[in-house]
Amino acid sequence: MSKQKHYLLYGHGGSYNHGAEASVKCTIELLRKISPDCRITLSSHFPEQDRQFNIDADEIIGRNLNESSYGKMYEETIASITPETVCISVGGDNYCYPNWQRYATIHNAAKSIGAKSILWSSSLEPSMIDDEMLDVLRTHDLITARESITADALENLGLKNVERVSDIAFGLEPEETKTPSNKYVSINLSPLIIRKNPEVLTAYQALVDEILDKTDYDIAFVPHVEVSVDNDIDALNQLRGDESRIFRVPSGLCAAQYKYIIGHSEICVASRTHVTIAAWSCRVPTIAIGYSTKASGIARDLGMDMCLCEMHDGSLKRLSEKFFNLANSFIEAREVLVNIHARKMSSRVVEELV
Repeated sequence: MSKQKHYLLYGHGGSYNHGAEASVKCTIELLRKISPDCRITLSSHFPEQDRQFNIDADEIIGRNLNESSYGKMYEETIASITPETVCISVGGDNYCYPNWQRYATIHNAAKSIGAKSILWSSSLEPSMIDDEMLDVLRTHDLITARESITADALENLGLKNVERVSDIAFGLEPEETKTPSNKYVSINLSPLIIRKNPEVLTAYQALVDEILDKTDYDIAFVPHVEVSVDNDIDALNQLRGDESRIFRVPSGLCAAQYKYIIGHSEICVASRTHVTIAAWSCRVPTIAIGYSTKASGIARDLGMDMCLCEMHDGSLKRLSEKFFNLANSFIEAREVLVNIHARKMSSRVVEELV
């Protein structure tokens, strides 16, 4: 009798980031299709959030914030790894931040005992890839890159363990919930990009004003990350307008419910990458704020360059113009999106998972 397959998902920051929630849920769904009797361990920074949003893991373990070393902080996670474990780093863009070594600690522990290690549905900032990071990336059994900027950068550095995929969250099924009206625009804004460029807030407010003044669209303000230090609701609450035509989507919904609201809008404007993923996968014409490799890369790979508003090249001044151009070519944009399909998992990816 074969041993039960064990998967460890790590690098997950908690389900109040609903992009992370969507990614973990879709990953678990895939793993249970591949290996129905598998056991799945989720290493999370906030296990209580994952229980609240019904993450289907067999066990959820946390971290020890009383410890300063990464090895001690993630001691329980590392202890769960056996040579037969398949370790999957699900954070997506965890290697885009200065503290990426914390996840490398788990990866290195896995490789030291012969376990398999996969960097999953990932984006990397090419300028951050130094020799230290490159050494870690080389030792992954597989890296699935969700956009071509990352894939090309890694392949140009000589890595042979890279596979192009669509972001795993493209496959999230929407869950029916209340929508604001029959004709509305979804708008998402994060405090992260306001900190990066305060002009974002000015551009968004001008867009809200013009939508309310010049169209019959209502507006849904859609949060997607609701962690205490980076809450989209705080950013969206800075936007003002005719409240009779504004629906402030409440907190506490799950990723699938937010996707339902986004998916029933006419047009979406979003700064969170997973909001654009929710919109595009529902064939909703979308303007993406390009603030990172993942945001810009996914938009370009889908042929949505005309809807990409880069944050630092002056494009913000043309946000309203881009919106109305998209509104005027709404039918054509929908037709383009109908032909967009998520990349299927290659046989190589499936083989590494089994």
